[in-house]
Amino acid sequence: MNRLFLKIFSIFCLVIVASIVIATFSFWVVQTTVADVQFRQQRNFQASMINTSVDIFSKRGEDELISLLKDWQHMSAISSLLVVRGDDHKDILGRPVNAEELQHVMQFIADKRQSPLVGIATDAWGQEYYFFIENWQQTIPTVLPRPPLIPGLPLAPIWHELIAVTLILLAGLAAAYILANYISKPIRILQTGFHSLAGGDLDTRIRPHMGKRQDELADLAIDFDDMAVELQRLVEKERHLLHHVSHEMRSPLARMQAILGLIQQQPAKLDKHLGKLDNELLRMNNLVGELLTLARLENKTTQIQYDDLSFNEFIENLINDSILLAEEKQQLLQLNPCTENVIIRANEGYLYQAFDNVLRNAIKYSPIGSVITINCQLGKQELTVLITDNGNGVDEAQLPHIFTAFYRADSSGTSNGTGLGLAIAKHVVEQHQGEISAKNVVPQGLQVKFQLPLQKVKTSRLSKAITLKNHNNTVENT
Repeated sequence: MNRLFLKIFSIFCLVIVASIVIATFSFWVVQTTVADVQFRQQRNFQASMINTSVDIFSKRGEDELISLLKDWQHMSAISSLLVVRGDDHKDILGRPVNAEELQHVMQFIADKRQSPLVGIATDAWGQEYYFFIENWQQTIPTVLPRPPLIPGLPLAPIWHELIAVTLILLAGLAAAYILANYISKPIRILQTGFHSLAGGDLDTRIRPHMGKRQDELADLAIDFDDMAVELQRLVEKERHLLHHVSHEMRSPLARMQAILGLIQQQPAKLDKHLGKLDNELLRMNNLVGELLTLARLENKTTQIQYDDLSFNEFIENLINDSILLAEEKQQLLQLNPCTENVIIRANEGYLYQAFDNVLRNAIKYSPIGSVITINCQLGKQELTVLITDNGNGVDEAQLPHIFTAFYRADSSGTSNGTGLGLAIAKHVVEQHQGEISAKNVVPQGLQVKFQLPLQKVKTSRLSKAITLKNHNNTVENT
């Protein structure tokens, strides 16, 4: 993680240094351009003043020119204009004259060369006067120091610039450190969280350590906590499943061991004991089968094949298959089918298992001679099926848990079921994008509600023959 911090810190430092260099170079370029323009304007103005001075001297004489130059003294561009007499080499205003520069002017004029900044005039007595601008041979402006020195600061003392550069670099390094730490710190927190979670601490949560951040890294911490919560839920679920599977497997194994002991002690009753042993093996086989079904349904990567299914025909087959079981308790299965032929997209095998588990529970927990109703209701976007029994119902506090694997409500008593039926039904319905719920009904009984989305509905009414057939599927045992 320190490597990431160093990378971010180095990048910010390079950006800051590059910004300082670019800004300094830009200032220098701008100042050089401005100075060049101003220098050219100044030279043009000075050339104009040279011509004006020569013209006034030629027409009005030295005294008038002296008066004019005194008036121009406050102008910086004109104050460097010198008028030197040829005999004594002195300026007419008494200003100091650079002898070497004057010799260059005289030689320049003697060579009959031309420059707008140099001129010569003669008075009435033939005395020569040299007109020129100090540093007239300079062709480029004097500019401020080039990078890396800071424009605008004097060259001496140089430590002024060093202090300024040092302060800027320190401020940049401090900003780079703060920004790098601001970015890398939540990543370090995430890394610590992952290590803790991988070490088995499923209570790890990192969002509280992010402070008041409201950025993408804070959102990532929230996602991490959501993942940890879900992982903790799955692990607890697996532990719960392992515990109950062990318990469910131990009971029939213990009974089979006891049966084998009885067979050894009572060989004359072999057939009776073998029948009991077969029942225990069948119970274990059913448990394993339901566990495999539940595992497949809980695996979100499992591909389930869906086909068009005529629901009216499907529910009729379910009722017909359950008649014999209801007859054992003299119960009546009353079907109120949909008045239209409903076609849904479903996996018939899984959906049959879901409805069969609920209907068998209704038969199991309803008293002898009771009525179990199956009502089909067709809505605009969904199909609703209500299976209502006349049993003792379920305690309200336990209702939210009856679809959990291996959960048995108090009303189940000493039933030998696996506790997986309703859990499988719930997963099947959810795989079909539907919902399943349960509630107690008055005066007594439990109602399980299926809600399945409609894919296609044939609007034609069922024939009278089909209606009569559904009516005949109602079975009453006395």
